[in-house]
Amino acid sequence: MLSEYHRKKLLHHFSCLDTDNSGFIGKEDAEIFAERFANIRSATLGSDIHKDILFKWLYVWENFWSKADLDGDGKVSPEEFCQGIETAILNPDYSDPLIETLFDIVDLDSDGHISQQEHRLFFSVFELDAEKSAFVFSKLDIDQDGILSKKEFVCAKREFLTEKEPGAVGNWFWGSVE
Repeated sequence: MLSEYHRKKLLHHFSCLDTDNSGFIGKEDAEIFAERFANIRSATLGSDIHKDILFKWLYVWENFWSKADLDGDGKVSPEEFCQGIETAILNPDYSDPLIETLFDIVDLDSDGHISQQEHRLFFSVFELDAEKSAFVFSKLDIDQDGILSKKEFVCAKREFLTEKEPGAVGNWFWGSVE
Protein backbone atom coordinates (compact mmCIF):
# COMPACT_ATOMS: atom_id res chain seq x y z
CA MET A 1 0.00 0.00 0.00
CA LEU A 2 1.43 3.38 -1.02
CA SER A 3 1.81 6.01 1.67
CA GLU A 4 0.15 9.33 0.94
CA TYR A 5 3.58 10.91 0.39
CA HIS A 6 4.75 8.10 -1.92
CA ARG A 7 1.58 8.41 -4.01
CA LYS A 8 2.07 12.19 -4.22
CA LYS A 9 5.64 11.64 -5.49
CA LEU A 10 4.53 9.11 -8.08
CA LEU A 11 1.79 11.41 -9.35
CA HIS A 12 4.39 14.19 -9.66
CA HIS A 13 6.59 11.76 -11.61
CA PHE A 14 3.61 10.86 -13.79
CA SER A 15 3.00 14.53 -14.62
CA CYS A 16 6.67 14.87 -15.65
CA LEU A 17 6.21 11.99 -18.11
CA ASP A 18 2.87 13.13 -19.54
CA THR A 19 4.48 15.49 -22.07
CA ASP A 20 1.36 16.09 -24.12
CA ASN A 21 -0.75 16.77 -21.02
CA SER A 22 -3.30 14.20 -22.11
CA GLY A 23 -3.75 12.80 -18.61
CA PHE A 24 -2.10 9.56 -19.77
CA ILE A 25 1.36 8.28 -20.62
CA GLY A 26 1.55 6.72 -24.05
CA LYS A 27 3.95 5.87 -26.81
CA GLU A 28 3.51 9.45 -28.05
CA ASP A 29 5.15 10.75 -24.87
CA ALA A 30 8.21 8.57 -25.53
CA GLU A 31 8.37 9.96 -29.07
CA ILE A 32 8.14 13.54 -27.77
CA PHE A 33 10.98 12.93 -25.32
CA ALA A 34 13.11 11.49 -28.11
CA GLU A 35 12.49 14.62 -30.16
CA ARG A 36 13.28 16.94 -27.23
CA PHE A 37 16.51 15.14 -26.38
CA ALA A 38 17.52 15.13 -30.05
CA ASN A 39 16.85 18.88 -30.17
CA ILE A 40 19.16 19.63 -27.22
CA ARG A 41 21.84 17.63 -29.04
CA SER A 42 21.19 19.69 -32.18
CA ALA A 43 20.22 16.51 -34.00
CA THR A 44 17.60 16.54 -36.72
CA LEU A 45 14.62 14.21 -36.70
CA GLY A 46 15.52 11.02 -38.51
CA SER A 47 19.25 11.44 -37.86
CA ASP A 48 21.22 8.59 -36.32
CA ILE A 49 21.28 10.43 -32.98
CA HIS A 50 17.51 10.89 -33.04
CA LYS A 51 16.97 7.25 -34.05
CA ASP A 52 19.19 6.07 -31.18
CA ILE A 53 17.36 8.22 -28.63
CA LEU A 54 13.97 7.18 -30.05
CA PHE A 55 15.00 3.53 -29.79
CA LYS A 56 15.86 4.05 -26.11
CA TRP A 57 12.58 5.83 -25.33
CA LEU A 58 10.55 3.20 -27.17
CA TYR A 59 12.42 0.56 -25.17
CA VAL A 60 11.28 2.31 -21.99
CA TRP A 61 7.70 2.45 -23.31
CA GLU A 62 7.62 -1.22 -24.31
CA ASN A 63 9.46 -2.63 -21.30
CA PHE A 64 8.24 -0.42 -18.50
CA TRP A 65 5.44 2.07 -19.05
CA SER A 66 3.24 -0.12 -21.27
CA LYS A 67 3.37 -2.92 -18.69
CA ALA A 68 1.33 -0.67 -16.38
CA ASP A 69 -1.45 -0.45 -19.00
CA LEU A 70 -3.81 -2.77 -17.15
CA ASP A 71 -6.86 -2.18 -19.33
CA GLY A 72 -4.91 -2.58 -22.59
CA ASP A 73 -6.03 0.72 -24.10
CA GLY A 74 -2.52 1.72 -25.20
CA LYS A 75 -2.08 4.39 -22.54
CA VAL A 76 -1.29 4.51 -18.84
CA SER A 77 -3.52 6.42 -16.46
CA PRO A 78 -2.20 7.99 -13.24
CA GLU A 79 -3.78 5.16 -11.25
CA GLU A 80 -2.29 2.48 -13.50
CA PHE A 81 1.10 4.21 -13.21
CA CYS A 82 0.99 4.20 -9.39
CA GLN A 83 -0.18 0.57 -9.32
CA GLY A 84 2.52 -0.41 -11.80
CA ILE A 85 5.28 1.18 -9.74
CA GLU A 86 3.91 -0.30 -6.52
CA THR A 87 3.80 -3.78 -8.06
CA ALA A 88 7.26 -3.42 -9.61
CA ILE A 89 9.03 -2.29 -6.45
CA LEU A 90 7.53 -5.15 -4.41
CA ASN A 91 9.59 -7.53 -6.58
CA PRO A 92 13.00 -8.06 -4.89
CA ASP A 93 14.58 -8.40 -8.35
CA TYR A 94 13.05 -5.11 -9.49
CA SER A 95 15.04 -3.33 -12.17
CA ASP A 96 13.79 -0.13 -13.81
CA PRO A 97 15.04 0.02 -17.41
CA LEU A 98 14.40 3.74 -17.42
CA ILE A 99 17.05 4.53 -14.81
CA GLU A 100 20.19 3.56 -16.72
CA THR A 101 18.67 4.40 -20.09
CA LEU A 102 17.73 7.84 -18.80
CA PHE A 103 21.28 8.34 -17.49
CA ASP A 104 22.69 7.51 -20.92
CA ILE A 105 20.27 9.94 -22.59
CA VAL A 106 20.97 12.78 -20.13
CA ASP A 107 24.76 12.28 -20.36
CA LEU A 108 24.88 14.38 -23.52
CA ASP A 109 28.61 14.11 -24.11
CA SER A 110 28.76 10.40 -23.11
CA ASP A 111 31.57 11.03 -20.64
CA GLY A 112 30.09 8.78 -17.94
CA HIS A 113 28.71 11.48 -15.67
CA ILE A 114 26.11 14.22 -15.65
CA SER A 115 27.33 17.78 -15.30
CA GLN A 116 25.31 20.61 -13.77
CA GLN A 117 24.59 21.91 -17.30
CA GLU A 118 23.37 18.49 -18.45
CA HIS A 119 21.17 18.28 -15.37
CA ARG A 120 19.72 21.71 -16.12
CA LEU A 121 18.90 20.57 -19.67
CA PHE A 122 17.36 17.38 -18.23
CA PHE A 123 15.04 19.53 -16.10
CA SER A 124 14.15 21.71 -19.06
CA VAL A 125 13.28 18.72 -21.26
CA PHE A 126 10.88 17.48 -18.58
CA GLU A 127 9.50 21.00 -18.21
CA LEU A 128 10.69 21.23 -14.63
CA ASP A 129 11.90 24.54 -13.23
CA ALA A 130 15.46 24.70 -14.59
CA GLU A 131 16.26 27.38 -11.99
CA LYS A 132 15.77 24.72 -9.28
CA SER A 133 18.10 22.31 -11.04
CA ALA A 134 21.21 23.56 -9.20
CA PHE A 135 19.57 22.95 -5.82
CA VAL A 136 18.37 19.48 -6.79
CA PHE A 137 21.75 18.67 -8.35
CA SER A 138 23.50 19.60 -5.06
CA LYS A 139 21.16 17.25 -3.18
CA LEU A 140 21.82 14.33 -5.54
CA ASP A 141 25.60 14.92 -5.75
CA ILE A 142 26.29 12.85 -2.62
CA ASP A 143 30.10 13.12 -2.78
CA GLN A 144 29.89 16.84 -3.71
CA ASP A 145 32.38 16.50 -6.58
CA GLY A 146 30.34 18.65 -8.94
CA ILE A 147 29.13 15.79 -11.16
CA LEU A 148 26.52 13.06 -10.89
CA SER A 149 28.03 9.64 -11.36
CA LYS A 150 25.89 6.89 -12.82
CA LYS A 151 25.75 5.36 -9.34
CA GLU A 152 24.49 8.62 -7.75
CA PHE A 153 21.91 9.10 -10.50
CA VAL A 154 20.68 5.49 -10.47
CA CYS A 155 20.55 5.32 -6.65
CA ALA A 156 18.61 8.60 -6.46
CA LYS A 157 16.06 7.49 -9.06
CA ARG A 158 15.65 4.09 -7.44
CA GLU A 159 15.21 5.74 -4.04
CA PHE A 160 12.65 8.13 -5.54
CA LEU A 161 10.59 5.17 -6.72
CA THR A 162 10.89 3.09 -3.56
CA GLU A 163 11.05 5.50 -0.61
CA LYS A 164 7.65 5.86 1.00
CA GLU A 165 8.33 8.75 3.38
CA PRO A 166 9.94 12.24 3.14
CA GLY A 167 13.58 12.81 3.99
CA ALA A 168 15.41 10.59 1.50
CA VAL A 169 17.82 12.29 -0.89
CA GLY A 170 16.33 10.46 -3.86
CA ASN A 171 12.97 12.12 -3.20
CA TRP A 172 14.45 15.19 -4.92
CA PHE A 173 15.08 13.37 -8.23
CA TRP A 174 12.16 15.06 -10.03
CA GLY A 175 12.45 18.27 -8.01
CA SER A 176 10.10 19.28 -5.27
CA VAL A 177 6.83 17.38 -5.14
CA GLU A 178 5.20 20.22 -3.20
